[in-house]
Amino acid sequence: MGDDRVTPRQARAAAFTALLAPLIRVLPRGAAALAGRGAWLSVFAAAPALLALALLLRSLCRALAPGEGLAPLFLRVFGPVLGRALLVLYGGWSFLYAGFVLRGGAERLAAAAYPHSGPEPFILAMLALSLLASLGTVRGLARTGAVLRGLLLGVLLLMFLLALRDLDPENLFPLRDVRPRDVLLGALPAATVGGAAALFSFLAGYAEPSSRPGRDLASLLLCYLLTASALCLTTVGSFGAGLTTRLSYPFFTMLRDITLFGAAQRFEAAVIALWVFSDLLLCTLLLRCGNEAWRTVFALPVPEGDGPLRSLRRGRWLLWVGAALAGGCAALVSPSSEVFRLWTDRLAPLLMDLFVWGGLPLLWLVGRLRKIV
Repeated sequence: MGDDRVTPRQARAAAFTALLAPLIRVLPRGAAALAGRGAWLSVFAAAPALLALALLLRSLCRALAPGEGLAPLFLRVFGPVLGRALLVLYGGWSFLYAGFVLRGGAERLAAAAYPHSGPEPFILAMLALSLLASLGTVRGLARTGAVLRGLLLGVLLLMFLLALRDLDPENLFPLRDVRPRDVLLGALPAATVGGAAALFSFLAGYAEPSSRPGRDLASLLLCYLLTASALCLTTVGSFGAGLTTRLSYPFFTMLRDITLFGAAQRFEAAVIALWVFSDLLLCTLLLRCGNEAWRTVFALPVPEGDGPLRSLRRGRWLLWVGAALAGGCAALVSPSSEVFRLWTDRLAPLLMDLFVWGGLPLLWLVGRLRKIV
């Protein structure tokens, strides 16, 4: 891949930008339900677990040959049969979660900007854009993430500053009635969302190795934790933990009370529309992660290279299959609002934890025992 590889700065930017979508969907409602008014503090309790996961991934990546992602390591550690079976599961989960992301972004955009329209047109549009982006290069996705990170962080900072005037200190303090156990439990949503970035290790073969991995890791983790904490602080401080827990999208609901040049509703819709880019980036990266897992199973070549986007050569047909599966999953995960709420609150986080916090440590442990990692 040579000069087409992703730089460490671009990789960090793309990972952070993609995480903003599930971060706003899961937090602060999930943290508020577990930690109450201490939700903004509980985010930092996830730091040790996320740091341990990052170090585990570094150890796994050291066992990769140049140009390899995480997928070939499954075959070396678990063998060709079990390794392929696990890769089928990881690829399938990536496509399923991509469909879930599509549905969530479409539901949010339709509710805010087009309340009389269903999410289906937005799902089709977002799916088409994600497929088109996935047919390009991973470096192109990473560069897009680097541009979007600055834009979205600027918007977030502006919203946080505008929301400060509506904070009620009684919703946040005193903390003496918040039990340490609740703070630790409140760290689970932040750990789940942050852990999702581990799936991007399937794309490690497209990235340059970092010359200062410790500093890069610390900056990414600190930026993630500060953003997550500010998200919980402003929403719980505005609504209280009880109301935050009952709202589907408490952060975007908070925007309705924020005025900017006297146009509160337009501001809310514009911010939600802007946030669709984070959903698109996450969905596209997941499509590529799933493709990396499945193309390893079928021994297909790297899908990037010269030729038109519509070409199905070099195993590029698998990208179309993955997009079709993601579109089907987007329809299946939400036959009703109750089912989608179940996916958001229970099923998606549980499955993500199973693949990230269960499967990857198992890969490392078996690899260490077999002296491969």
